[in-house]
Parts: sequence; C-alpha cells; structure tokens
Amino acid sequence: MISMKWTDVKKDISSISQEDKNLIELTALLASLRREKNMTQKELAEKVHVSQAQIARVENFSYAPSLKTITRIADGLNLELTFIDKTTKELVKN
Repeated sequence: MISMKWTDVKKDISSISQEDKNLIELTALLASLRREKNMTQKELAEKVHVSQAQIARVENFSYAPSLKTITRIADGLNLELTFIDKTTKELVKN
C-alpha cells in the first residue's frame, strides 16, 4: 500500500479549485482536532446545536459547510478562527 500525504497530493490536483482545497484542509483539521480531544461527533453536535449527521457530512466532505457552521464547530472545539487578508497578509481576528 502506498501512503501519500495531502500536501503532496493537493499540488497535483487541478480538477478542484484552491478554495475547495482550503475547505478540505479546514474540515479535515477540525475533524482531527475533534478526535484529539476524544470527542465524538454526537458530543460535538450537541455542543454546537447541529445534528450528528451534519457533523459526519462535514467530516466526510459530502457537505460544504457555511462559514457560520465552521465557526460553530470551531467554537465547540474551543478554537478561535483567524483569517489572513490576502492583500495585506495580516491576520484578521474575529
């Protein structure tokens, strides 16, 4: 079995936009952090007031979450989202 890292694979993928690649990375990171915190999808869903099925769809990339949903999930994981302004390259915090 050949194992490849996402960083190696994503540069060769041209069929999806950079925006979609960024969304994949963000949702994969949120799923990874949820697992690191030993939190189930159900526990996170209850904490952020969405269904467990919605968390599952976000984590398996079958649903593109809104920024509001991503923010709620991040809050449920006790994370602060920080954005970088592409023009000035400065951090923009909410």
